[in-house]
Amino acid sequence: YGEECRSKMYPPSGPTFKGNIPTYVINLDLPPSKRWDDLMRDKKTELKTVIQNIKDIANTFFPSGKVVDIVDNKIAHLTATLPYPFNEELQGIANSSGIPLG
Repeated sequence: YGEECRSKMYPPSGPTFKGNIPTYVINLDLPPSKRWDDLMRDKKTELKTVIQNIKDIANTFFPSGKVVDIVDNKIAHLTATLPYPFNEELQGIANSSGIPLG
């Protein structure tokens, strides 16, 4: 990568430092489908990038695109088998970010 490992660098600095990391409070009193809305509003671009990178890796091994299609469209319903509140949290993250539930 672009830098060598360095020590005694706190507080952070250097050419790849992009600023302080924000703090988020996940309010567990909110309905599970809404708990992650603030974080997704701020980080959905980054999440979409991570998801696309995962899809690109999968497509490298399975170039037909069928594996990604199966995950995105065919097995998303399996999230309904997860225990509450995790199933609703995942649905909320998908809704807030615009990524497929799978």
